Amino acid sequence: MAAGRRTVAADDAPIAAAIRRTRAGMALERALRAFWPLATLAAAAWAALAFGLAEVAPRRLLLAVTIVVGLCALVLLVRGLRRFRWPRRAEAAARLDAGLPGRPLAALADRPALGRDDAGAQAVWAAHIARMRRIAARAEWVRPDLRLARFDGWGLRLIALVALGAALLFARADPIAGLGAAIASAGGGAPAAGPAFEAWAEPPGYTGRPTLYLPDAPSEPPLVVPQGTQITVRVYGEAGDFSLTQSVTDSDAPLAEAAPGIAAARFVVGHSGGIALSGSGDALGSWSFVMQPDNPPEIDLAEPVTRAPTGETELAYVARDDYGVVSAQAEITVDLAATDRLYGLAAEPQAREPLTVDLPLSMSRGSAEEVAETLVEDFSKHPWSGLPVTIRLTAEDALGQVGARDGIAAVLPGRRFYNPIAAALVEQRRDLLWTTENARRVAQVLRALTWRPEGMFRNEKAYLATRIAIRRLDAAVGQPDNAARVEEVAEMLWKVALLLEEGSLGDAAERLARAQERLREALRNDASDEEIAQLMDELRQATRDYMQQLAEEALRDGERQRAEGQPPGQTMTRNQIQELMDRIQELSEQGRRAEAEALLEMLQQLLENMEMQLAEGGQGGEGGEGQQSMQDLGDALREQQGLADDSFEELQRQFREGRGGQQGQGRGSEGQGGEGSSNQALAERQKALRELMEELQRGLPGEAGDAARDALRRAERDMGEAEGALRDGDAADALNEQAEAIDNLRDGMRQMARDMRQAEAGSQNGEPGAEGEASADGRNDPLGRPLGPDGSTGTNQQMVPEANAGTRARGLLDEIRRRSGDQSRPQLELDYLRRLLDRF
Repeated sequence: MAAGRRTVAADDAPIAAAIRRTRAGMALERALRAFWPLATLAAAAWAALAFGLAEVAPRRLLLAVTIVVGLCALVLLVRGLRRFRWPRRAEAAARLDAGLPGRPLAALADRPALGRDDAGAQAVWAAHIARMRRIAARAEWVRPDLRLARFDGWGLRLIALVALGAALLFARADPIAGLGAAIASAGGGAPAAGPAFEAWAEPPGYTGRPTLYLPDAPSEPPLVVPQGTQITVRVYGEAGDFSLTQSVTDSDAPLAEAAPGIAAARFVVGHSGGIALSGSGDALGSWSFVMQPDNPPEIDLAEPVTRAPTGETELAYVARDDYGVVSAQAEITVDLAATDRLYGLAAEPQAREPLTVDLPLSMSRGSAEEVAETLVEDFSKHPWSGLPVTIRLTAEDALGQVGARDGIAAVLPGRRFYNPIAAALVEQRRDLLWTTENARRVAQVLRALTWRPEGMFRNEKAYLATRIAIRRLDAAVGQPDNAARVEEVAEMLWKVALLLEEGSLGDAAERLARAQERLREALRNDASDEEIAQLMDELRQATRDYMQQLAEEALRDGERQRAEGQPPGQTMTRNQIQELMDRIQELSEQGRRAEAEALLEMLQQLLENMEMQLAEGGQGGEGGEGQQSMQDLGDALREQQGLADDSFEELQRQFREGRGGQQGQGRGSEGQGGEGSSNQALAERQKALRELMEELQRGLPGEAGDAARDALRRAERDMGEAEGALRDGDAADALNEQAEAIDNLRDGMRQMARDMRQAEAGSQNGEPGAEGEASADGRNDPLGRPLGPDGSTGTNQQMVPEANAGTRARGLLDEIRRRSGDQSRPQLELDYLRRLLDRF
């Protein structure tokens, strides 16, 4: 135990600083707890005065409130002074020490009670003091507890604080002066500074314009205010002492008593004019106004009404207004004059309310004057879907003014049905909803559709539902009130059409067939690019499922094939199938729908051959000679393409050196160096390739027809002409001939592949060599192309005809166009580039 106490050493600066800050915090804490009631009362009184309590309260009441608030403030001040006690340094040190482990500050003030003459005890005590000093050196000041919730259970301080904040932001700046003026004017019987007034010009809230405080506004120039601005004039005194004249509204707006000693007038600006205020014969203020009229909104289509790929109507509109559009609508009515009144539409339609839809508005008002949005709505089930309609657009502003755009002619878009039976059912549903008089005719057409359902209704549920619809329609015919039953039949026909169009197919092969058929119909009907893209996604998904099903069957049959010594049946990769589908979509986007449909047929054949080969175990015929010829021709095609690329690079080099393509024979005499040696080397390669073509033509199989042989002969002739042009130094002409050779060679390969498939199909009678079968050595795929050693399609042979060649050709053409537009190039080069563009 300690025998004595001492204070912390004066040189312990960090500890002393922590004690001083803790002491200051304790002082703030005690002051806040002692004087918060006084501060709350002062804040509430200040806010009340700032918001005009002195102007609206009677003098006696104002004096009474002032006295009561003053007495309360005095009591709270005395109470606070009695409760407040300045913290001592020892109290601050004790609070700081209480938050430290081992209370080091108290330990530093202790003295040992025993062992003062014992060196060991002194050493232990010194170690203890050193440890306490290290702990005390890390001491941080204790922050004060400023929470008052336990002292203010009603939250009065928070109410007063909110009121004070609002007063500082929105109320008058000197409420004490207003209090003194109110007491002095009331006691003297007349205002010491003469009559006072206030006036505001408050525009409508939807305009977003600020309120104008007229005493601070100049008399000239005129103030521009929006239509509907409300003028408020308030005077302090008797109403008879003031005179107000105005010419901004046609109605009278006299000053009227609003409260004892206060008169006010309110009126709305209806046109340009002015106001003047005078009191006791003295002019107090005058202002002139120019009214800015609020024009009605305008609305129109931003672009023609279009149909989304999934059948929704896309209506893009733009609306404009001075201060913003608050609502917009589209009213759609059928255009009977433009409707082709045939078949079920020949009868007079039943009365139907216009189709009214609310147009979307922008969620963020970044530009209040203009709204540009797009309505996306599905009207496929409406009876007017697919018929000419008239659209009326309306927009309303905050003032209630309406702007309209009438007479917009369009065809109401709807969902497309590619299944012919589904499309027929939708058409009969439309006729039924057109008028109930068509019920008997619709029933007859439905009977015709279901007379022999074989080959027409792939789904039994759809057929049965259609028959039920016929019976219900027969029951509704002739009844006076059959609208409900007709609507029920129409809904049933819609569901049947969806069932036929989409189906509930669980088999991958059926889903694939359905996706191919939908895409084929879309290509034939010139569908939009967005719709083609959606159908291509559907085809890709169905193809992935189908390939997965084939892979699972191949896994199940793999052991059997290996046991029988048969080659694997999977001959194409998913990347190659994906490449073919990408090419189909690319051709459709370019408008080459016929070629895209042809590639779609090729895809269908590829998948069918894969299934056939899987089922037959991969057994093949004896097409080895033909397959070898096809592979050799493919190698020659790739070599010719590479040679054409090198020729094009040589032509570019010549242009960079300032030489044109018109030098002709002069280049042949340049010797063996530089440019001449490059042309001669290309000519030698072209010669070797031409000789190879001669050998390949002599070794063509017997299945090759005349068309294939003629195309290959033309390719050989083009190669010879390209060789001669290269020897003459004319790289431009050689490049043209090489392009012709590539086209003829590719055409010959296509013709030869077609001849081989026809020959194999004609010989299929249980014999080897049928289409879709692999050769006995497992070296061909379902289309007769050679396989790699692992059973996959050769990596160098293209699955898609002309896919890479077309891409390369487009790239070359784009490069030619870019260079022809560069006027800094030599004129000779520009002339040649223009001739190339004229030719291709």
